[in-house]
Amino acid sequence: MNKTVGIESRVSGFLFLSIAIAVLTGTIISEFLSIHKIPIYYQLLSWFLIFAFVLGITFMKMKNVFHTMRNRMKNSIKWPLWAKTINGLSWAGPFLMIPAFHTFSQYLILLGIGLGNISTFLLIKSYSKYDNKEQFVVGIIAVLMIPVLFLVDMFTHTNLVHHHILALSRILVAISYGVGGIYALIER
Repeated sequence: MNKTVGIESRVSGFLFLSIAIAVLTGTIISEFLSIHKIPIYYQLLSWFLIFAFVLGITFMKMKNVFHTMRNRMKNSIKWPLWAKTINGLSWAGPFLMIPAFHTFSQYLILLGIGLGNISTFLLIKSYSKYDNKEQFVVGIIAVLMIPVLFLVDMFTHTNLVHHHILALSRILVAISYGVGGIYALIER
């Protein structure tokens, strides 16, 4: 096995675990603030601070994270315009549809994370010749969680409000990244 691939996989694993921790922590704190009727801008601020704190620790503790991510971005800049467009739309498209289809936001979040990660996996594999399966794992799990969330939403529609289903979708995103991170650490 190439040592660089092992290091990149390890770095991705820790980064994905950090994202999972940040999303899960942000969801819990956001729910707590919401229950106590704290204004939305404080909830948004808490999300920003949580991500800054968790990812800041990750970048400080693992010096390779920044270098590895920078190298991947350098490689993606060399992709053809159509590939960059598809990748960008795969990530941003579902999130951009949230204002128009707010009642489906919980599904669009999972779709954006799923399509974005799958698209990035396929393009990195094609153009950068790197097989980052952990990204594919995150994407597939996120997409597969859409019907699970739909069933939960349908069977608990009268008991759970939209806000709690939205929180559940964020928890499923955290699970997707957590499983992808663990996979990256174990697989190589």
